[in-house]
Amino acid sequence: MLSRLLRSLSAVAAASALAVGAVACSSSDDTGGYTLRVGATSVTGTPAGSLGWGDKEGILTDELKSAGIDKIEYSFFQSGSDVVSALFAGAIDVAAVGDNPALRARSRDARVVLLSLDSINGDAWIVGAKGGPTTIGDLVGKSVTAPQGTIRDRAARQLIEAAGLTGKIEVRDVPTPESIAGLSSGQIDATVVTGASAAELKDRGFPIIDSLSQHGFGSTGTNIALTSFTEAHPEFAEAWQNAVTAVNKDITENFDAYTQWVAETDDTEVEYVRQSTQADEFNTEPFPQKGVEQLEAAYNFLKADGSLDNEYSVAEWAGAKS
Repeated sequence: MLSRLLRSLSAVAAASALAVGAVACSSSDDTGGYTLRVGATSVTGTPAGSLGWGDKEGILTDELKSAGIDKIEYSFFQSGSDVVSALFAGAIDVAAVGDNPALRARSRDARVVLLSLDSINGDAWIVGAKGGPTTIGDLVGKSVTAPQGTIRDRAARQLIEAAGLTGKIEVRDVPTPESIAGLSSGQIDATVVTGASAAELKDRGFPIIDSLSQHGFGSTGTNIALTSFTEAHPEFAEAWQNAVTAVNKDITENFDAYTQWVAETDDTEVEYVRQSTQADEFNTEPFPQKGVEQLEAAYNFLKADGSLDNEYSVAEWAGAKS
């Protein structure tokens, strides 16, 4: 039911409140190690996606023991930009965010280390209101909503640019739950969504106007930290990379079980998850060439539209081992 989708998406705001009181979801025996504080977005108030699978299966805990970590503590936020703010504030050690907030964070501060990519080939869809626009050209003089500073925000602007319509379609900063509600009531012309939400909305009769994949675009998931943390824990970066790739390898080998788990935790149908999730999104090396190319393409777009504070080399950043 669409109401279920709205309830699930509305939980994002509630999940952000958990950032005040972090949740310790993984732990091992007290060996005198330290607690790793991870920040991420989540609609359920629990670790989601590959991070959640790695937590559930105990893979993250096992792989990070070598770095002296005996507990993982999670904080959840409403957007990737909020996660990055927590990283800069010293409230978390690692930020698991989309490429948009990560690239912008690095442009603000050279201390931001790219630990690993945790996903590649990510898609995003522009979905229109029922009875409204069905092509991107139909949106001229209208607007698309997306939370500012997110992958969805960049996707909207990338797709508008690809259609040669920059300046003719407004991108408005509206949180996803409010956007879905507005789409349903006809108060919003179109919005950008990712994941199973797009498949569910399509099944409910909302038109899919455009997507990143239709133009050969893709997004990446990133894990970032500050040099103050990686220098204090020199063994961490390699252990984290091993953990991320071990989790993704397990997902590709148990893809049906993974998508079933995502459907259950996100309160959606497994068919929607499988329509919107592909096994090749889960990279089994920290910096696969395809992912670095997608990260660089995102950087070039943000640079061209003036969204970056300072320029830097994505290739060098993706090669960071510190």
